Amino acid sequence: MKKNLILFYPSFERGGVEKILENLIQNNKEFKISLISSRSAKKNVNFKKIDFIEVKEIVKIPFIHKRYLSAINGMIILYRYLKKNKKKFLIHSMQSNVAAIIISILKGNKIVIRNSENPIDSFFYSENKFSSFISFILKYFFYNFADGIITNSNGSKKSLEKFIFNKDKIKAIYNPYLKKIIKKKYKKRKYIISIGRLRKQKDHETLLKAFHIFSKKNSEYKLLILGHGNLEIKLKKLAIDLKIHKKVVFKGWVKNTLSYLKFSKIFVLSSVYEGLGNVLIDAINYDVPCVSTDCKSGPREILLNGKGGYLVKIRSPKLLAEKMDFCVGNYSLASKKNLIAKKSLRRFLIVNQSKKYFDYLKKYN
Repeated sequence: MKKNLILFYPSFERGGVEKILENLIQNNKEFKISLISSRSAKKNVNFKKIDFIEVKEIVKIPFIHKRYLSAINGMIILYRYLKKNKKKFLIHSMQSNVAAIIISILKGNKIVIRNSENPIDSFFYSENKFSSFISFILKYFFYNFADGIITNSNGSKKSLEKFIFNKDKIKAIYNPYLKKIIKKKYKKRKYIISIGRLRKQKDHETLLKAFHIFSKKNSEYKLLILGHGNLEIKLKKLAIDLKIHKKVVFKGWVKNTLSYLKFSKIFVLSSVYEGLGNVLIDAINYDVPCVSTDCKSGPREILLNGKGGYLVKIRSPKLLAEKMDFCVGNYSLASKKNLIAKKSLRRFLIVNQSKKYFDYLKKYN
């Protein structure tokens, strides 16, 4: 008989985590799954394989960020669901907030939490230091009550080990992200591409400054920026101030990013921190050489410490521009590096990593 698993993801938003959630559900053979999430999940998840419990707006508090409210309402829904159903459930929180841990303590359920980013760097480079400080303190305290913790890179694991007392319960499992290794080759155009939310974490400001330097020697290249976020207006103004706005294309949120990625010359990740960096996996898979800031965790691991791509210091426009210039000027060498990284992509295949994921969860059920 299948064991009962609750996937707790109260705020379903577009992005990498949602793909991981969908991939786990599609490849599940071990558990009877109940998903607690927001209404928007209905557009993305196959409900033939799970029970869905919608997080409704029970509590409304003015001036509180919607993600915090969804966590509070998710707690209420989770508590009511556990109270109503007397079965034995393992809870797996796909979001790194502590809401589900609190309920698991109250109801005596075992819980495994997923932490998708470096918790220390995400505090230091946060947009709102106060709320990030509160979040970090809550994690520091409540994460130690979780039965297990899954993180998506060894770098993030090392960061967690600095404040988790029982380090043995932290497990690094790469994202079940990649469907297959792409063999088809695509003709590249003179595009530099970047994919990610227009937020402080992704540091597009450094990217634009680097492209400004890069384009002085490589005027025929365009920069494609795929993603949306609260810094869009500021970044567009910066592009105008740097007089590169005619060469920079802000595409906004794009559902099918691969349609742009596979034809691009190089991919650039300018983040100040990352958990893993799924976009790097896609770039490598479509034979797009990568230049990335060295975030210590995911990008370094994906690019094999520089053997499979180029790593530069964060917040360094000049260094980033130099590496971009070197990459396009020595494209054969850059492509060879990418091929080395591509040979290691099996680490991220959905089938392989889903099995590791569920094998770990079974330990706690």
